Amino acid sequence: MIPLVDIHCHLLAGLDDGPRTMDDAIEMCHIAWQEGIRVIAATVHIAEPWPHVTPDRIHAATGRLVAQLKKIRLPLTVYPCAEVRVRHDLEDMWSQGKLLSMADRGTYLLIELPTGVFLDLREMVRRFGQLGVRLILAHPERHAELLHETGCVEQLIRLGCLVQVSSDSITDPPRREDRRALRRWVRQGTIHLIGSDGHSPRSRPPRMAEAYRCVAGWAGADVADRICSISGMALLEGLPVQTPRPEPAPKRRWFPRLW
Repeated sequence: MIPLVDIHCHLLAGLDDGPRTMDDAIEMCHIAWQEGIRVIAATVHIAEPWPHVTPDRIHAATGRLVAQLKKIRLPLTVYPCAEVRVRHDLEDMWSQGKLLSMADRGTYLLIELPTGVFLDLREMVRRFGQLGVRLILAHPERHAELLHETGCVEQLIRLGCLVQVSSDSITDPPRREDRRALRRWVRQGTIHLIGSDGHSPRSRPPRMAEAYRCVAGWAGADVADRICSISGMALLEGLPVQTPRPEPAPKRRWFPRLW
């Protein structure tokens, strides 16, 4: 199995709802290493529940974690990153330097929809694209409007948005129809990246190996390599990510404009 790249893992202690202590963070790093993960994005929420989180604090916490990993000689490469919750003034926050892009390269920005709320992101994807920033939508499979309404997520992709799915959604989806939809996404080229969305060493550990094997079984090792490793490494280095164009699907509904 190719060395895995986890582009979405809440790994920094005490900043958000990730690990509470440095010991928990180190334990998560050991789990990631055992899973075959060699590069990991230390992701922190930038959202209303955590007003103290800033790019500077994320960088400082990443530095402390990297120093601890060096002490125990665990050669896991860690990048500072953020998961930004969508809000109406996101562009202003970007221009004011309040957001952190993937690895602070200024090229890719990981965003998430508010819990239980579906928003039309097309205009936001366009506007950030004009700024030279490519948006990555985290775990869209949690929203039925994107997972089950044909054509919605494809419109975002055509505008330049990347799609990141959580590994446990692949291996342990809530329903059979979700599993079928995710398998279809994999085969159609809708999923560009997989991340663990790990939060703790016990309840939500950073697991990716089983998801890699599942994707390889659905669509082949080349696809699994791309979405579990190669594309993630490229974007963390600020390089272009080559994505297949999703196969066309029958039209069913127009894209609901809710925001």
